[in-house]
Amino acid sequence: MKNKIKHIMSNKQKTKGQAVVEMALVLPIFIFIIIGIFDFGRSMHCLSNLKHQCIQAARAGTKRIRPLVAKNLFTPTTHPTVASITEAFWQNQSPMMPLKSYNTDNPDNSPTIEGWGANSVSITVSATYDLEIITPLIGSLIGSQNKSGKIRLSATATEKKE
Repeated sequence: MKNKIKHIMSNKQKTKGQAVVEMALVLPIFIFIIIGIFDFGRSMHCLSNLKHQCIQAARAGTKRIRPLVAKNLFTPTTHPTVASITEAFWQNQSPMMPLKSYNTDNPDNSPTIEGWGANSVSITVSATYDLEIITPLIGSLIGSQNKSGKIRLSATATEKKE
């Protein structure tokens, strides 16, 4: 009888050791998946917000300032200025997206605006953003061309002028 009890006790200790080893093997993978889901959520938030910023800026640029001027005339005096379009873009910025991560060629870090002031029927607003990935391995695997650990997100919105 005592031998059976000793045998059962030794099996429980082996099982506890096995559970610890299994947990040590699975825990890093589990944490990696959780952080990956977090990075995916961040990237979706930044992409949707960047698209929203472009849409709102394009809408701000399409509104006609002088409604009594001919409807088929598109000049710099009939529609808002570039400064007001840029202001509409920055009003919709997410607090999670720092200004330094926006990637533009303009000196004031403003989005690219096409079709403003020209005899164009539409306005196109484009912007790019470099999102830094938190997950270490994923960042090195899917980094953009020039920056390791970052993903370049871009958005474009085109709106027809009023």
